Amino acid sequence: MFLETENVRQFQTALAVLEDVGVVWGRAGRGKTVCAREYAIRTDAVYLRVLEDWSPRAMLADLCRKLVGTEPRTVERCKLAACEALDHRMRTVLVDEADRLNVSQIEHFRDIHDLCGAPIVLIGEEHLFAQLSCRSRLWDRVTQRVEFGPVSSEDIMLFGMKAADLRIQADAAKVLAARSGGTFRKVWVDVHHLEQMARANQTHDVDAKMAEALPRWRVPSGARRLSRAGKTNGSKGGSHG
Repeated sequence: MFLETENVRQFQTALAVLEDVGVVWGRAGRGKTVCAREYAIRTDAVYLRVLEDWSPRAMLADLCRKLVGTEPRTVERCKLAACEALDHRMRTVLVDEADRLNVSQIEHFRDIHDLCGAPIVLIGEEHLFAQLSCRSRLWDRVTQRVEFGPVSSEDIMLFGMKAADLRIQADAAKVLAARSGGTFRKVWVDVHHLEQMARANQTHDVDAKMAEALPRWRVPSGARRLSRAGKTNGSKGGSHG
């Protein structure tokens, strides 16, 4: 199920007027990928998901495969084929997980935009913004910026109704928002548990008491060990700047 959250509305509004380069960033789990994929299906944009250790040729070959169904052998031929296809039929190119790319790889997308005018949208986690904003040649082309913020109480209430036919009260939604740390994935799990609780109680209403009765999110044991180790080291060796 696709939910039109406030983040999604900002994304759609920005891309509706995008003619140059757009940047979308935010923490993992806030719905960027789902939003980008839905937008690509609805608008016929080209969706690319960056793979770890992609070479420039592999990256541009994937773009060509989605544009023209072929994979030229060299970077330059890939870039030429992509530009010819986009000149023939202009489409927005969405690059998800773009924070995995190094600057030289991103420059290839800048070339494509400069050569044929195709709108490019770079999507990634928070450090993508810093990675791009310090590069004037790239940042000067960025005309739309969208930050995916924490999931809101209103989004949670809407999701509960659409996904599970639950009437989540405002105070309960605030509890869920705080529990999630702004991450929509955790909200999905909590709403699933609440659906089971509501069904057992033969109700569709969720109040704050029910939300507070949900099991606590647990920190992985490995993370706890690292946290304790950090505290121990800090107490012995003093603070490190």
